[in-house]
Amino acid sequence: MSSKQIKDLLRYLGEVHHRLALAYGRLSREVDAERSRMLLVYLRGREDAAAAHLEEYAEQLGEAQALTWFELGFDEELLPLIAELTLPAGAQGDEIVALACDLEGRLVAELDRLARECPTEATAALLRNLSGLEQARLTRLVHGAHRLDDL
Repeated sequence: MSSKQIKDLLRYLGEVHHRLALAYGRLSREVDAERSRMLLVYLRGREDAAAAHLEEYAEQLGEAQALTWFELGFDEELLPLIAELTLPAGAQGDEIVALACDLEGRLVAELDRLARECPTEATAALLRNLSGLEQARLTRLVHGAHRLDDL
């Protein structure tokens, strides 16, 4: 992803969340335990909501900022990784949460790196904001998983 506009980055992030939603939906049909299915359905809805939120965010972004060019890109391509997601049929909640946290952590790390390496402060601030939103989602995921364990 080199020489992209901010709107392209937002579109890519939305696609990451959309594909994660599809992957969690697929995995929910492949696991045996009801609790694991419930967790994967929760994750699917969470990713659908994140994709919708990014779409709204992109629409609200000023045109000048959305059209800003930058030379940086993700070091790690996440879409092929998402396409290859698998879980054993007997996967338990902690395995599923670890998988989701790993993916979220990679996304946060990439956004943090882009923000650090970005030459313009306005674009770096936007990237830090996106990273913060993803980090907050990760925190809510962990809290949500613990609440599911309490049921």
